[in-house]
Amino acid sequence: MFADGGYEGTYYLPYRHSAYFPLFQRVLKEVRHYSGQQVLEVGCGTGAFAHMLMDRTNLRYLGFDFSSVAIEAAKRRTNRPDAFFVADATQADSYAAQYDTIVCTEVLEHVQHDLDIIRNWRTQVPCICSVPNFPAENHVRFFREPDEVRSRYGDLIAIETILRIKKPELSDISFQNYLRALRWNRYRPQRLAAILGLTSFNQAGGWFLFVGRRK
Repeated sequence: MFADGGYEGTYYLPYRHSAYFPLFQRVLKEVRHYSGQQVLEVGCGTGAFAHMLMDRTNLRYLGFDFSSVAIEAAKRRTNRPDAFFVADATQADSYAAQYDTIVCTEVLEHVQHDLDIIRNWRTQVPCICSVPNFPAENHVRFFREPDEVRSRYGDLIAIETILRIKKPELSDISFQNYLRALRWNRYRPQRLAAILGLTSFNQAGGWFLFVGRRK
């Protein structure tokens, strides 16, 4: 999956051009809200969020992923080979490093034993996580309402906030690609409305970002 680049090459786009950019922006805002100084990202993928964090903050960062392909891409993207390592999120020894904040976006829906991952996190540590509201071939589960998120994760995380982050219609949200898409779809009103962001959260699909402390 990582070798192929994901849908329409999303995993290798610059973070500002990625459809995940709105999600990453809010995640970073929540990291700052909790005054985190040492972030551990669980399932860092090809390092797009890490790159944004490194560009915009002086926070200490470590990230890991099960995929060696993704980790090598993250090292190349950021030129920070010291910041990434290959590990299994379900194993306790993957969390030996010092950290005061957990970031885990677009991971839990892919894993059968998602609760076992969270059980490895230190108590009282702020956790900033996301899960989707839409099905996909590689999603083990998805969530239609915030109450479903609380029901699954509330026993392990004292959830303080659940936010809806709408997914952009385009995988590449760069200005050039946005203008091209508007031009190509100018006679397709439904598609045009979606590109302009005029559809609802449920129509467009997106992510529930849930934030709290590990119990």
